[in-house]
Amino acid sequence: MSRFQALTNAVLDAELEQLRARLGLEPNQKAELLREMAAIAGWVARQAEQGRRIEARRADGEVEPLAHPVLERLRTAAEQLVSARLALSDAEVQRLAAVLDGGFDPPPALRAALANLARADRRPPPLHWPPAA
Repeated sequence: MSRFQALTNAVLDAELEQLRARLGLEPNQKAELLREMAAIAGWVARQAEQGRRIEARRADGEVEPLAHPVLERLRTAAEQLVSARLALSDAEVQRLAAVLDGGFDPPPALRAALANLARADRRPPPLHWPPAA
């Protein structure tokens, strides 16, 4: 198992200590804290990349969006990828035309894999963390 060390300051140490206590983890469970925070941060990043807004809703109905420069960079990068243009040379256009004119007849195993990927109810496998040693 790899080890991770980070140089932290007093403010970051205090914030991590508060998070650890909020999550009900013991002082010796720093790896578990890091795993939990990485899972949460990964989910937030994936939502931002997909263009979704993350909001907090109070009991009185007031909504506050999660705003952070990193999330804006992720959204901007995703939007640029979608809007990027594909530029092909004349030779590439001719090759693409030849391939498209040839038709597409994938083998049954590839058809099944593509059909599985296209299912609307398909979900990625759940994450499982190994038990703490």
